[in-house]
Amino acid sequence: MHVNLNDELLKSFAEKTAGRVGQQAEWNPELGCFVLDSKNWGFLAVKMYHYFFITRDDAATASDFDEYVHACVDWGLNNYQGLPRGMQKGVAFHPVLLQENPSPEVVAYTKQKPDAHWAAFVMPTVVDLSSGSVEYMEKTPIWGFAMWKGIRKVSDEVLKGIK
Repeated sequence: MHVNLNDELLKSFAEKTAGRVGQQAEWNPELGCFVLDSKNWGFLAVKMYHYFFITRDDAATASDFDEYVHACVDWGLNNYQGLPRGMQKGVAFHPVLLQENPSPEVVAYTKQKPDAHWAAFVMPTVVDLSSGSVEYMEKTPIWGFAMWKGIRKVSDEVLKGIK
């Protein structure tokens, strides 16, 4: 990914998102993105940790986005702190790519079922900076089906309506 840290749209989006989460967005040079996390109670009193990874690259392809998603998940799994996942704890990763007029291949990538992880959920998301629309997988996978509604709800609350 080719990220410009001085990109005003990226910084503005990260700041607005941080305001919704209630914390500062921290720049992660290893991933080339801003990172935020939040916690909420999910289905059946499961505490969900949500990590938002926000970057911008108008030239990114689906392959570039896939690399970014996997890097975010690897980083998140290695940096998650708390009780072991699955013991009333879960983690959701929201790798977010900001693009002006996202390419159809990137949007199609977000609609695919992500890799399964034990008590960890991945929701690749693309935000169209020109319209503010948010694209992610809308189907509910069989694994973790009880958690997906809450994960989508948090994603919508944090990401929708920001331009």
